[in-house]
Formats: sequence, structure tokens, C-alpha cells
Amino acid sequence: MVKLSIILPTYNERKNIVLLIDKILVILKSYKNYEIIVVDDNSEDYTYQICKKKFSKNKKIKVFLRKKNKSLGFSILFGINKSIGEKIIVMDTDFTHNPNLIPKLLKISNNIDMVIGSRFCSGGSMVDKKHYFYSLIYNFFLRIILRTQVQDNLGGYFCINKKSINKVIKKKIFYGYGDYFFRLIFFLKKKNISIIEIPTIYRLRHKGKSKSNFLNLFIKYSYETFKLRFFS
Repeated sequence: MVKLSIILPTYNERKNIVLLIDKILVILKSYKNYEIIVVDDNSEDYTYQICKKKFSKNKKIKVFLRKKNKSLGFSILFGINKSIGEKIIVMDTDFTHNPNLIPKLLKISNNIDMVIGSRFCSGGSMVDKKHYFYSLIYNFFLRIILRTQVQDNLGGYFCINKKSINKVIKKKIFYGYGDYFFRLIFFLKKKNISIIEIPTIYRLRHKGKSKSNFLNLFIKYSYETFKLRFFS
């Protein structure tokens, strides 16, 4: 049985995804039972086609194309539904999430339901200090409103046991952009799922441009936060 599924959602990441998968394959060379699931949101830069061609002979790598309802949350949900691993790791595909953390996430997940690579616990940080400062403030706001006791509610780099994620109603969580992550934490806490944060340093994007619009995300995330806290 496959023990690990790594889900890599992509959109216009042709300059990063192949390099990232090659790096992950090296890191997992001592592991036998794993799969890598690439879920592409119909990229305009041919991310899907490039990835599909590159890894066509590797049965451990599965590449999927989504053409409707572009969304990071929907892409991750798609990957979860396709996964067959006992454990799931989700990470960004622009190298901001350091793949070298994967073995540590896996090791700690043997005793904890969900392990988060955190920017804001002791030892965590970001290379982009301006982004770090704004994210730190907003996460403080999230902790107050949602009462999660988690320091990094927007990270999106985590390992979780499949049985734990199946305890929540996934369609209520996996939509939108990075807001899916604080919804996931919020509902897992209600199910008394054990969560621990370990430090990681978010690096700068390797290649390409970020798709984030910070003003739009601030408005969207704030709306979703209050809806979750008072109407869930």
C-alpha cells in the first residue's frame, strides 16, 4: 500500500515544477511506497504538458489537468480525492516551501495527526522580510478571531494523516486560495485532531512571478475569517 502522497498544485509553474519533482525524487530515494500527484489548473505556459511528457515513464508521478473552477483549494481537494496514501503532504511548487523538510514532516507525523511547516514558531522565518511582517500581523488577527492556537494559519505546507482529513467535510474547506488552510485548521481543531508546528524558512520564489494580489486576498481572507468564526 502507498504510504505517502505528495500533492503539488500548479498554475504557470513550468520553470519550477520539473526541478522541484527532481529534487523530491532525490529526497525520497530511500522511500519505496509513495506517489507524487501534480494537479495543474490549466496553465497557460504548458506546465501540464511539460510535466506529463517529462515524467510519462515514472509510475509514481501522476499528472492531472483541471479545466474548470480554477482555485488552489479545489486543486488540492482534487489531489486529495485522487490520493491513495496513508499520509498526505501538500506544498507550493515555486520552491518557497523547502522540500528538504519532507523527511522531518514524515517522521513527526508518526505520532501527530497534522504537522505544519511554520514561519512563525520559534526558528521559523521568511527571506522576504516585508512579506513576513505583514503575514505575522495577519496571523495574529487570525489566531484571535478563530482561536486556533496555531501560529501559522496561512502556510499551506503540511503533512496530515489521511484518516484525519477524512473526519472533516472537505467541500466546506477546500475552495478559494490560501484561506482553505485556516478553514482546515479550524475544523480539524473541532475534531480534536492533534496539530504541531515545526519551524521552516520560506524562501523566495525560484522563478516566475507570484499570482497573489495582496489587497484582494486581504479582503477575501477577512470575509472568510468572520464567516467561519460566527456562521460556521
